[in-house]
Amino acid sequence: MLTSTKIDPVTLEMLWRRMVSIVGELGSTLRRTSFSTVVRDIGDYGCAVFDAEVRLLAQTPDSTPGLCGPLGSMLRYLLKAYPPSMLKEGDVIIGNDPWAGSGHHNDISIMVPVFHGGGIIAYVITCCHHVDIGGRRATTESRDNYEEGLRIPALKFYRAGEVNTDVRAFIEANVRSNETVMGDLNAQVAACHVGAERLRDICVEMGWPNLKALSDEIVSRSEMVAREEIRKLPDGVYTHETMVDIVGGQTITLRVAVTINGDEIIVDFAGSSPQVAPAINCTLTYTSAYSLFGVLCMLSLPVAVNEGTLRPITISAEPGSILNCTFPAPVFGRTAIGNFLPDLIYQALAPAAPDRVCAGAGATPMWGQYMFGKRHDGADFAPFNVSSGGLGARANKDGVSCLAFPYNVGNTPAEVIESEVPLVVEERSLWQDSAGPGKFRGGFGQKYVLRLLDGELGPVGDVLASFRGGRFKYPPEGIMDGHSAPTGFLSIRGTQDDAGRQVTLRAGDRIVSHIPGGGGYGNPRERSRELVEEDLRNGLISEAHAREYYGYEAT
Repeated sequence: MLTSTKIDPVTLEMLWRRMVSIVGELGSTLRRTSFSTVVRDIGDYGCAVFDAEVRLLAQTPDSTPGLCGPLGSMLRYLLKAYPPSMLKEGDVIIGNDPWAGSGHHNDISIMVPVFHGGGIIAYVITCCHHVDIGGRRATTESRDNYEEGLRIPALKFYRAGEVNTDVRAFIEANVRSNETVMGDLNAQVAACHVGAERLRDICVEMGWPNLKALSDEIVSRSEMVAREEIRKLPDGVYTHETMVDIVGGQTITLRVAVTINGDEIIVDFAGSSPQVAPAINCTLTYTSAYSLFGVLCMLSLPVAVNEGTLRPITISAEPGSILNCTFPAPVFGRTAIGNFLPDLIYQALAPAAPDRVCAGAGATPMWGQYMFGKRHDGADFAPFNVSSGGLGARANKDGVSCLAFPYNVGNTPAEVIESEVPLVVEERSLWQDSAGPGKFRGGFGQKYVLRLLDGELGPVGDVLASFRGGRFKYPPEGIMDGHSAPTGFLSIRGTQDDAGRQVTLRAGDRIVSHIPGGGGYGNPRERSRELVEEDLRNGLISEAHAREYYGYEAT
């Protein structure tokens, strides 16, 4: 057994990789034990490990940034209510405050303090999207935060290893799908305990009283690497603004100024539109999460995200704006705005870092459907079905088709949604000509057609549904002379619509989504003839598209 707290380079590398593997095991445990498709099949969750000083050590790399990114602020919020002196071994803390966490009530956080040798050595925290949180269900029509479902303050879900039946009772009484919700909460608790055991194992094996020595090395080395990478970028203030169409035909403006000053980056959204009546407002924690994700993707650091990689980056937005809304603003559909932030930052930074950015993402904002109803076998259904558009092109690569950027969840498999809901997927195909033209084209979007079954195979009565999506008016932008992709399209029962409102569906109703591809990068006339011909052979683009944008004529 090693007793020294001085860590040699080989041991440091092994333990650092082990820390990353611990959060990976957290995520695997969560997905394997969850009850809902949104966690199990889509992966809408986040897990992280923090040291006793509340420094981020590792987070699940395959999680959605909107849930992972705010875990630090949520942990500090929970510890404000329950300081370390009030915590006991076996305690489990729960909460879902949107302004402390991931921006809406559906994302519930579970935290476990990790004890070793009589003291706290770390904190393990998970956050999952829960489709049912009571309230008006999934809609942007809520008039304030109170209508959006159960608000859970920081509470002890377990006390010294004993379940707090009072807290469980009021959660079960306020959600419709309580078996699924409680099952996923139990999965979060199980995952946290797995992480706690693995962290204790490190201290036992190394003969350490705590993780401070390892934390110091991880954080300090990562901060040094991040600052060195930022220094490679030219100093300056880089700006961009974009228009976003929102539910009801309104338009809002997002503005950003990205300042690179030596080894620091400041992202300021001053001048963006004020918060709005529809429930699409972003809390600053959510805004920060997607902004940090965008910047870190651009930096492409050789180390996993931790406290050190975050320190050189500052995010700000004006209070009362759509990117820093004030309570009790409605926030349920905040993806309709927050998902745009990496694109906005990349457009601003294109002159400074053209080889590090990508064009606009057709997957932005998230597309999907919430559907609530009952099957003939008596079972309720309440899934969240996600389908994604294309990633924007990069400096030397085409975009990826049907990739959930920047929110990083999975496309729900057709087999899964058909097993959960009495419907059939009539079409799921790449949308021809949906990629923004460029020297490197964007990834393709998709055509997605759903039909509710009728008769004994269909639902019992009406189905309450709401839809996520966007880019109906303003398309995914190209970059560096690349062209934009087509705008999105949504029809419900044959009538064109936008996303956000609740809709009553009936047996036989059809939902048609055309989800955009990504924007192009560079002048389309510079695209190689071989690549154009390959897309033509594969049926991804039409001859008319090839002629119009690429100047291609068959010989």
